[in-house]
Order: sequence, then C-alpha cells, then structure tokens
Amino acid sequence: MHLTPQAQAVMLLTVSFGKSESQDGKPFSNSEWAKFAIWLKDHGLEPAVLLRGDLDSLLAGWVDRTVSIARIRALLGRGAALGLALEKWQRAGLWILTRSDQEYPERLKRRLRSESPAVLFGCGNKALLNTGGIAVVGSRDADEQDLAYTERLGAEAAAQGYSLVSGGARGVDQSAMLGALERQGTAVGVLADSLLRSAMSSKYRKHIMSGDLALISPYNPEAGFNVGHAMSRNRYIYCLADAAVVISSTRDKGGTWNGAIEDIRAGWVPLWVKPSNDRNSGNRELAQRGANWFPEDMTSLSKLFEEAYSAPLQTLSNELPLLAQDDEREAESEKEGETETSTPEENSPLSELLVSASVTPGVSVPKNSALVNIDFYTFFLARFVELASAAPMTVDDVAARLELEKAQVNAWLKRAADEGKVAKLTKPVRYIINPEAPTQAALFER
Repeated sequence: MHLTPQAQAVMLLTVSFGKSESQDGKPFSNSEWAKFAIWLKDHGLEPAVLLRGDLDSLLAGWVDRTVSIARIRALLGRGAALGLALEKWQRAGLWILTRSDQEYPERLKRRLRSESPAVLFGCGNKALLNTGGIAVVGSRDADEQDLAYTERLGAEAAAQGYSLVSGGARGVDQSAMLGALERQGTAVGVLADSLLRSAMSSKYRKHIMSGDLALISPYNPEAGFNVGHAMSRNRYIYCLADAAVVISSTRDKGGTWNGAIEDIRAGWVPLWVKPSNDRNSGNRELAQRGANWFPEDMTSLSKLFEEAYSAPLQTLSNELPLLAQDDEREAESEKEGETETSTPEENSPLSELLVSASVTPGVSVPKNSALVNIDFYTFFLARFVELASAAPMTVDDVAARLELEKAQVNAWLKRAADEGKVAKLTKPVRYIINPEAPTQAALFER
C-alpha cells in the first residue's frame, strides 16, 4: 500500500494504532485536526513538510492549549507502527483515503466541511462513495416485522436503481444492505468498528469482490466497539446519501434517534420515518419535529428526494400539539364519551386550507380525516396565522404554544420569511404574518 507523504502525515496525526498510547501521543480528534489543518493552510504549509522539517521552526506561531508541539512530535514519531499497520491492512485488501484524495466522498466534504473525517479506511468499490442513494437506519433490536420491511425496502431501492447506505450493524442496518445486495443492487456500509473483520466476513466478501459493496470506517480498521464511535459515525451515513429513512427509533435514546435529530437540525437530506401506531415510538416524535412519514407505496422511491410527502396523519393527528386548535378544543376532545375527531373551526385559516385540499382533483379525504395530503410545514403556517393574528410572536412563544423544538420553529419561520409569507421584526426579534402578502390563501401556496 503506497501512501503519499501527505497521507502519511495526516494518518500519523489522526489515527490510533493501539491502546498503549500516552496522552502526549493521543491522536488528534476531528475538531483538533480541523483547527490544525486550517492553521497550516493559512500559513502556506502542507502536512507533508512536518515529516522532514524542524517542527519548532515550522510551528513557531502555533499556540493551542491541548495540541502542543511536543504532542505533534510524538505522533509523527510513530512511523514504525504505521508501517506495520499498513502492511497488515494491505494484505486484507483495505485502502485509505484522505480529504485531499480525488476519490474522497464529495458529499462529506460539501456537507460537513472541516468536520468531515480526515481519513477513511475502506474495502470494496470506492466509486460507490460518490453515488449517493438512500440511507436506511434503525434499531439493532428491531422486531421481525421491521426487519422484513427493511429488507423489502433495500430490495426496492436496488430494483429502482438506488444505492443503499447504512451502518452495517446487526438488525436494521444489515437487513437493508443485504436486501439491496441480494437483489443485485449496491450498498455502502459505514462501520463504527471492526472493518478488518467485516471485510473478511462471508456475508459481505462476495459482494465486495463483485464491486457491489463498499465498507468504510473513519476509525482504525481493528478498533472494537465504542459507543462514542457508534454515535458519531451516524452523520456520515446521512451525508453520504440523498435521502434517509428511519425504520425504528426510541425517543431520546440511542444512535438512531440522535442521528435523526442531527439531520433534522442540520438539514443534510430529507428525512422519512416508517409509520407507527405505537405511542412510545420515537418515529412519531421525529415526525412531529419535522421528519416526513414514509409512503405506504414503495414502488416510486424517487419521491423521497422531493418535497415532503403527504403524510398519513389521520391516525396520528390527535396526539400532535401542532395540529391542536386550542386549549378548549383539546379539553373537549378529552371529554368522556367523545368518539369523533375534533375538526378545525369553521372559516379558520386551517379550515380553509383543509377544504382546499379536500377539493383538489384526484385527492380523496376520508370522513373525520381532513388531515391528509398536507405536510407539517403547511400546518405550522396555518397555526401560526391563528396565533399571530393579534400581535407579533417571538420564536420562544411559538415553540412553547405549539410544543415544538425551537430549532425547528426557527427553520420554518426562516423559510416562511424567505418565501415572503411572514415578516420578521427586530428589537426584539418577532414574527408576524406579512402584511404585503396578496391574500391569506397565498400563505399556503407551495
């Protein structure tokens, strides 16, 4: 395995070669490396010069509390360990990419910028790293029904020409990848541990040899399971894809939940969640925070890359604060003996919106279910019209009234302001319906 001096320097500074490393020899974290790499670039230096030059002279202007020149010198002195590791990894058929390599995934660099991994280890078809596709994630302990659903989704993605991106862990990840591969599709697995062992696994080897699979990891190929690694690699799964699907998640717990929340906040790719009637399902909460409900029909997965799909909200609407009309309506809905779903007040903006949806050609709205064919952003606008009709509101006020995350409210209000549907006031920052909008109905035009 031939590495350029540039790649050698980057690996020496960022890759762990064993547990025996002292604090002075601890490899750079991703954030430490990003800071150091920017400093080198600003001073006209490349990592390779550190291998042959005088460090005290080259780094005379470098000052950092945790990254000392002594630590840098100790890391660069690990050449023998690097050589032994490279020989072993080469025999197993692994390859290495750094950010400066042409084959490094463009999506990672574009979406994560300086937070993209300094080094990627891998095996299989490198070209798959730049094909995008559909990310599928979920629990390691998913039930048989979810696993069968996941395998079918992987097969459909393959049949429709989309690559599958997942984490390679047992459960949902492996079911999705193998579902695609067994249908002669392609897949990328972003592993948190044990890349070397996985590369030799019988369940993956034939797909690696055929060029249908790439396994990658930002961590030492021999590293064992680490909770921190498992959590932090989730962002790479999302950022390698063009859309993502969460099969199952647990609210406020685990890597699947954290990765989905991070995607919602960062807006890397459209996020979809498998519908669930389980009140304790994290997927319901993710949908409330801005994810889309995955469509029942898998035969046209191209819609995953488009604007929000019309969610099957009729089975879920009563439990979403965003859709509640007011406190009195909520109280009425809890009265003993009530059997029908509460409907919006007549002539309210939300009611007008739902009526317009119900008369759209080709759209059928079931009785007691006017909530079909409308996405959460549109519902948010309708509720905001009612809340802010009397006076401007702050982001905190809107978030509290609708029981939404402040980050989600900020994102939706910014979008509405960009579209000219709301106006932003300052000192303090507040939002109100744009008085210059032509008509109230224009608020809901997409």
